[in-house]
Amino acid sequence: MSNIKECKCNSYEMLKCIWMTSQVVEYKLCDNKFDCEKCLFDQVMRNLVDEKDTPAGGTTDVVSSISEKFRSIKYDNSIIYLKNNLIAREICPRTFYLGMNPILNCFLDAVNSVVIHESGKNIFTNERFINISGDWGTVSLSAPMNFLIYDKVGEPCDIPFRSNWFAIIGGVHKEISGGRLHRGEWDKLHGKALTILEEIKSDAPKVGDTMMDGGSSIKFLHQLIGSERYLNIINSLNS
Repeated sequence: MSNIKECKCNSYEMLKCIWMTSQVVEYKLCDNKFDCEKCLFDQVMRNLVDEKDTPAGGTTDVVSSISEKFRSIKYDNSIIYLKNNLIAREICPRTFYLGMNPILNCFLDAVNSVVIHESGKNIFTNERFINISGDWGTVSLSAPMNFLIYDKVGEPCDIPFRSNWFAIIGGVHKEISGGRLHRGEWDKLHGKALTILEEIKSDAPKVGDTMMDGGSSIKFLHQLIGSERYLNIINSLNS
């Protein structure tokens, strides 16, 4: 365990994201070699800053916004893609960051709480270990392999999934490999998500920028398509 802590501490300062260094976010380590121009997190943060500077009542195209984020997602050979929309990245031997697949992350909106099993907990294959809740309801993610939760990363309840990573875990390569999503499977998931977006575009009623009841602006996908369909989409991406 001391080797793990030492490994984390040695690289901690060097890995701080510019948004963490500037104290805009509490916790975010860079996982993109400080190539901010190609960083999805940096794009999201800049969009949030732009939204704050945009007068209320501006046009909100939810599906186009998701599509724009989705187009920036590319298969990354440095990431271990796992089943059930999870990803991992090795920190040091048998120690990994555990996070959320950006494909699912693009669809998640209005998240208000994230509950993860406590540190020191052994998680077994197919065990539900994380609950994500929002205005639309709750969805649970299951473990694609056996692992041990060493620590949680940041405070996901305060800043839900602005970073893809939410835990540090311990696991052997054999177990990690058993939960891996291979390139062809990733391509199918990516294609499935793209098809879903196209279907939403074609089905969405032309109601302008406000909700059907007239009044409040549509800011989230679940407002546009309804909570039931939204949950069905999220669960279908996890299957």
